This record gives sequence, C-alpha cells and structure tokens, in this order.
Amino acid sequence: MPHHCCVPLCSNSSETRNDLSWHGFPTEPAEKKFWLIKIRRDERTDVPRTHPEYFKVTSSTKVCSSHFKPEDYCPGDRKRESKVSDISRTNLNRKAKVFPSLFAWTSDSKSSRKEPTPRSPLQPLPAKRKRYGSKVNTAESHEPVFVDDPDSVVAGNLSATSCKHCPCVKKLQDELEVASAKHDELETRCAVLEHELAMQRQEAKDTSRFSLDSIKASDYLINYYTGFSSLLMFLACFNYLKPAAETMRMWKGSATTSDTQPQHGAKPGTKSKLPLLDQFVLVLMRLRLNLGEVDLAFRFQVSQSTVSRVTVSWVNLMFHEFKHLPIWLSRRAVDKVMPPCFKTWYPSTRVIIDCTEFYINTPTLLSRQSATWSSYKNHNTVKALIGISPNGHVTFVSDIFEGSISDKAITEASGLLHLLEVGDSVMADKGFDIKDMLAAVGVRLNIPPFKSGDRQMPPEDLLSTKKIAAVRIHVERKMQRIKAYKIVAGDIDNTLFDHLNPIIFVCAMLTNFEGALVA
Repeated sequence: MPHHCCVPLCSNSSETRNDLSWHGFPTEPAEKKFWLIKIRRDERTDVPRTHPEYFKVTSSTKVCSSHFKPEDYCPGDRKRESKVSDISRTNLNRKAKVFPSLFAWTSDSKSSRKEPTPRSPLQPLPAKRKRYGSKVNTAESHEPVFVDDPDSVVAGNLSATSCKHCPCVKKLQDELEVASAKHDELETRCAVLEHELAMQRQEAKDTSRFSLDSIKASDYLINYYTGFSSLLMFLACFNYLKPAAETMRMWKGSATTSDTQPQHGAKPGTKSKLPLLDQFVLVLMRLRLNLGEVDLAFRFQVSQSTVSRVTVSWVNLMFHEFKHLPIWLSRRAVDKVMPPCFKTWYPSTRVIIDCTEFYINTPTLLSRQSATWSSYKNHNTVKALIGISPNGHVTFVSDIFEGSISDKAITEASGLLHLLEVGDSVMADKGFDIKDMLAAVGVRLNIPPFKSGDRQMPPEDLLSTKKIAAVRIHVERKMQRIKAYKIVAGDIDNTLFDHLNPIIFVCAMLTNFEGALVA
C-alpha cells in the first residue's frame, strides 16, 4: 500500500520517492498531540470524509523522513547508507520522543524553490544630449541639468533609490528570521507545556478515580466495599486468581459467545486500561453493594460496557477457579473442626443443608414464568441447595433450579448423595422428606420431629426439636451472609439470569473468607 506524507505542502509519496522512510504517529496521546501541533494540523472527524478538512490519525497516517533531522534517528541505522542520502534512515529514536521539525515554512528545511537568477550590476546612465526645456535634480548634484529624455532620468533615480535601500531590506530579512526562530521556540515551548498539562490532568484523573488505594487504609472500608475482613485477606484471594486473570479473555456478550467459561491461552485478550487489581475491586463492589453499572462506570472512569464485560468475565473466572478448591471436607477434617455442641449431640453430622430461594424479576418467556413461580414465596424465584460444615463453612453449592421444584427433587438432582459416606448424618429442616433416599446410601437424617394430630408433642420430641434448632440455626446465619451480597438479596435482573449459577456460587464461596461461624 503506497504511503503519502500528511504534512501540509509536502507532496512526497512512496510511489515517487523510494529513497524516503515513513513514520507513524506516536500512540501516547500527549506526544501525538505534539506531532499534530508541529505539522500544523488538527484532527477533524466532525465533518464528512469527503470534506477537505477531514483528518484522522490512523495506523496508515505517515510522515516522511524529509521532516526529521539526522540526529532524530537511532545511531548507525540507515537504509542503503552507501547509496541513499541521510534522510533515508528507518528507525526513529522513539525513546527520546523526537518529533518532525523540518518543514516548508521553517528556515531549517531545504526549500524546493529555485534560487533567483542573479542580476547584472546597475550600469551608469549613458550621456544624453543636453537641451533646454526639462529640469531635474540628479543624485550627484543639486544643480539643474537639462537633458533630452526626462523619463530615463526618473527611471535611473528609482533604481538608485532601490539600491540605496538594499541594506534596510537585508536588515528586515534578518529580523524576520530572528522572529521566526523565536516563534518556533515559543511554539515548541507551548507544546511542551501542553504536554505537561496533559500529564498533570491524567495524574489528577488517576487520583480522582476510585481504586483500591482509596480504601486500603481502613479495614472497615475494605469490608464494606468488598466483603473481605482485611486487606491481607483481599490480597490473598487476588493473588490466587491473578495468574488466570492475566491470560483471561474478556467476555464480549452473549451474542458473540455460547459459553460463559473464560478463555485462557498464551495470548491474553484485549488489555483494559483498568488495572487487574481495580477490576477485582469493581466486581466485588458490584456483588457486595449491587451498585449500578452507570455508578461504577463513573467511579472508575470507564464506560458502562466495560463494567459489564469486567463483571461477567471476573465472575465466571472466579466460578471456575473456586470450583477447583476442595471445599467438600473429608470425615476426618469435619471431626477435627467440629464445635463442642455438635460433638455432644450430633457427632456424626457431615453437612447441614437448606434450600434457599432468590427472587428474580418476572421472566419474559411464559414457560420460564411458570417454571420459576414459587407458591411458598408468591414470587418468581430460583433455588439452590447450600450445604455447610458443622463449623459454618460452605462445603456444597448446587446449580440453580426453578422455584417450583421441591427440596427433595433438588437434593436428588444436585449430586449431594454421591459425596456422603456410610455412617454420616445430614441435618435439615422439616421440609426435606429425604429419609428414605439417605437410608439407601447408609446415611441418617436429623430433622425436627413432626407433631402428630392434635396431641401435644411428647417431652422427648420437644427436647429434640430444641437441640436441632440450636445447632441448625447456623445454616440460617450462613444464608444471611450469602445474601449480604446485595446482588442476590433483592430482585435479580433478567440480564443476569444466564449468569446466576456462577454469581450465587461465587457469593457463597466468598463468605468462607469471613471465617468460621461456630468456634
């Protein structure tokens, strides 16, 4: 593809000048603006492309090497040095932030205008025959002289006058060159000041942008915005996720991908201007406080679409990374951390389970409206089976199910039965009619006893109910911790429905960083 120099008054082209090299604009905004000032052009994209003033810097916009000084190039870097002039150097010294400085309107550039043809010196006027009738004053004498042709004398006087003022013209030209040099110097200084101003504005923008630095000095703020109890705990989680995040390709919307799983590879995706650490803070604030995308975009000074992409990408990344953690504890590990209240009354307890419902906005599909309608909550919901260990850590999170499905059906479909071992016991609420299902795998079910008929509950049943309620309350406390992440506490927006599985799983797993519920 041929290149054309974008500098005004320069007609160089790679088709006609193969001895030149061609250089693109810098990518740094302030340096790019400096180049535009030097070549006396402005970007104009507010007019049609066919308009003569339309100009936009792209990767194809080039400046030819005739506008750079020899010292602007890397030492010893020439193309066909023995055959081509100095202007054919190829690699600019970008580290020194060089810029084009030789133009048709500067005194340093080589003018393409031809030198004026030298004129012959003025010749003295030929002697004229004197005659009476016309009287003029010559330059040499003030005495009246009579000549035959008065016009020739006037022409001579004009020539003599022009010659007489030649030193003044020379002086004016010198002053003009000095003024031009001062103008160039002031223009360069102005561009440097503009560059410094742009850098200061960028620093001020970075300072005003919300980031981890805004809250890291206070553990209270860390907990409020992210849910972590301290900065140390926050960084521990981030460092675990960082290797995968560095090679993560950003989610680009459901229209462009059929899988929510983040893609990893040797080549990372498009680099976001938001650092990874601040991306992690943004996602946690979205989960913890359920801040709107417009609010987060304003706080972090990014676009709303960037907030959406970062949120979905990181949630799915955490979902797949946390899935690799061995959260299901072995029998020995459960016994080691079992609180005294469980050791006394229910020492064989392996997990405490409960189905919790999450409100969602009314789906647009009629079939989904019917499937998600919960007669118990009188609302459209989705359900998930959550299991915690006796000391209060989440050890099991099922996929989400429609709100109309029973707890028994969810337990059977969740895969929990395959994790239990013979001799274990499961603690649950009265709604879990799974005693026969657990007995088939050698597991015992501990639930509060049912009242039969109108008879008063026997004393032993009352005691059993109190004991189970005293220890089972911890699973309700865990559900409160999960719903402290406000993104799942209220009506979940339909735009997040396809990502509810990873969102609920991640919120449940993040509660494990808060410490044990029961000591």
